Amino acid sequence: MNTNEFLNGIIVAVNLGEKDFDKQIEELKLLCENIGIKILTEMYQNRNHIDKKFYLGKGKFQEMLEIVKAYNADVIVFNDSLFNSQRKTIQEQLGEEIKIIDRNEVILEIFKRNARTAESKLQVELATLTYELPKLIGLGKELSRIGGGARGTGTGTRGSGETLLEYKRRNIKDRINYLKKQLKYLEQVREVKSKKRNESYIPRISILGYTSAGKSTLLKALSEDEKILVSQKLFSTLSTLSRKVHFPSGLSAIFSDTVGFIRKLPVELVESFKSTLDEINYADVIIELIDSSEENFEDKMRVVNNIISDILKEDIPRIVVFNKIDKLSFEKIQHIKTLYPNALLVSAKSEESVHEFLLKLEDKLLEFNVIKSTKVFIEFDNMWKIEKLKNDIGIRKQKQLENGYEFEILAKENYLNKILKKEINT
Repeated sequence: MNTNEFLNGIIVAVNLGEKDFDKQIEELKLLCENIGIKILTEMYQNRNHIDKKFYLGKGKFQEMLEIVKAYNADVIVFNDSLFNSQRKTIQEQLGEEIKIIDRNEVILEIFKRNARTAESKLQVELATLTYELPKLIGLGKELSRIGGGARGTGTGTRGSGETLLEYKRRNIKDRINYLKKQLKYLEQVREVKSKKRNESYIPRISILGYTSAGKSTLLKALSEDEKILVSQKLFSTLSTLSRKVHFPSGLSAIFSDTVGFIRKLPVELVESFKSTLDEINYADVIIELIDSSEENFEDKMRVVNNIISDILKEDIPRIVVFNKIDKLSFEKIQHIKTLYPNALLVSAKSEESVHEFLLKLEDKLLEFNVIKSTKVFIEFDNMWKIEKLKNDIGIRKQKQLENGYEFEILAKENYLNKILKKEINT
């Protein structure tokens, strides 16, 4: 699909009685906007099952054809993945001038447009080819012609007796295998780096959440890095982005933002991005970021929780954080606090709110034993010791005594033990 092309579209969906059906359609409209499809109208049918031939019931399908003609639509967007037989039947009835695209293809197209790193491009290509491969079955006579030439001749032609369909499928399978090997290598490199970081003395915090929850905006505010891309578009972040952040106490931590989630995320994308998403297993704590300004945020929380549960291998502490509280009334904020007393609230657009958030997050890290605190006494003559460590520890409190200062210091337990033994008590 040409990125400069503007298409008029119609959404077609079957409601199987899903509670979040209306939300699915709202999201699909937004997804379509992200790839230049303007939705003119939506057409639904309540059914117990999707029709194997027409997707809709036969009568409703005929009605759909009339609507397409009346609206002069360029593209029909189906809310569910289409079988090859359905796609063929529908395309024959619509004619070749009308495009057919399903929800998975819309999401894949958005990922393709937003892929910027070499790895994310490989991941999107793998997901796309994995989704496209089954469609080659039964595409018609044009893919069943016998080709001449012989394999292994170096000409790149098909072997004797090999159909165009077989040739295309073989090429795609070869490409899929190549992409998997490349991604496996990159996964191994990342795993080594992640393990090294996991052994470090700096806490690691992963920010996860629904797409457009404000993850990149929060990371930008926390790190004060103006180069971080913040976009209103869905899935603007596809590769892991990490930045060092300093808490008010001085404690350092690595915060990471990765790809967002959404309802009915294609399984091919989840599989292809698993190596990237797997990084959360090396985190010390997970921030589950929620856009509190959305009425259906609880539905999205369930989606995020389900995906996190599928990815997590370790029992890692999770902290629910409600973002965008600047858009809420006082009553709404109090309502969220009552429902989620253990959650944190923040407005990533407010410096004061971000500062308050970091103070409370530090308390949470202590509560979950991600970091430890201890009191140490430093004599006046040895103040250089605390100055030497200031970049690697947090200092919450200090009190002057007769011969020196008493400090409450914070750090990961392994580092705290090391400095107490080698730096403070020597």
